[in-house]
Amino acid sequence: MQNKSRLKIWVCEYVSAGGLASADLPASLLQEGLLMRDALLHDLSQLAVDCITSHDARVMAPESAVSTKIEPHEDVFAVWRKQLASEDIDACWVIAPETDGILERMCQMVRETGKRWIGCSEEAIRQTSSKSLMADICFQAGIATIAYRYLHAAMSLPSQLKELSLAGWVVKPDDGAGCEFTYHFKSDIELIEFNHKIKINPVVPYTKLLLQPYLPGLPLSMSVIATNQQVKVIAGHEQWVKVADGQFHFRGAGVNQAAQYLPLMQAMAEKIQHAIPGLTGYWGADLILTEDNILTLVEINPRLTTSYTGLSKVLSENPARLVLDAVLNNRLTLLEAASSVSLALPSAGSAVTESLSL
Repeated sequence: MQNKSRLKIWVCEYVSAGGLASADLPASLLQEGLLMRDALLHDLSQLAVDCITSHDARVMAPESAVSTKIEPHEDVFAVWRKQLASEDIDACWVIAPETDGILERMCQMVRETGKRWIGCSEEAIRQTSSKSLMADICFQAGIATIAYRYLHAAMSLPSQLKELSLAGWVVKPDDGAGCEFTYHFKSDIELIEFNHKIKINPVVPYTKLLLQPYLPGLPLSMSVIATNQQVKVIAGHEQWVKVADGQFHFRGAGVNQAAQYLPLMQAMAEKIQHAIPGLTGYWGADLILTEDNILTLVEINPRLTTSYTGLSKVLSENPARLVLDAVLNNRLTLLEAASSVSLALPSAGSAVTESLSL
């Protein structure tokens, strides 16, 4: 019999939970998804929270939750709705990519079941899932962002290339996840050749591709927890991003190894919350510290980020407790990480390596 003195949470990390059960599993997204799933379930288990979830039949079931296996032929949303129909479920914590409106759809599904959503509002998810819309909103709020054009529009007017780029080009989906389908070109010629190829054989919708100037600098990110009224950057991270064969690859992060930039990050987070007030619970942002020490916003992630997986090692408080307190009680614990951890993403099939730096 369920002990109702304990909170029961439906946890769903979309990629590993069966969201792609009838499709190929992208190795990089699966690795990051499993890291976030297992870190969150571990943190919740330390709080004596009961969790239920699901898992793709090709993925190991989690240790810290009751999980339903999802086979390729199953309607995963039907399975999820059946899980959510349980009266025992008190709240829902979802990690999902913004691509194709997936995270927004998950939020809508939870709202329709009448369960409590642990995370950002549906409107904030919509505004941040589109990199172009997010950039427009934040630019108008006085936040440094990176200029953009839609690739198809820019390539129809080649003169625009010289207006934007000094150090090369970046092409990415307007609603992409992580470094998936994000490319770097050092010259206009490389970009023009790519444009011809991608029009013929698009891996993502051609009209959704953004073109941005490559911005040299230090890749950073921040972990943020917010209530409706307050926002706190709890840790600042170095991002380990490499370019191989013209494509960006995320290799891991130095969790809280960018703590010296916390005042700059805090100032930006406050501006972001003012511009997009529905960012509550945990959210993250990718940033670039330029050579002239200007912190520039790249994108906002209205959900758990990979860096969350190292937070329990650098915080004096359980990070899941902080998020639950912010969302369920509208209360913010004002603390910062006091140490750091290196989180290196493994190659497919290998183990995660972590090294503490205290």
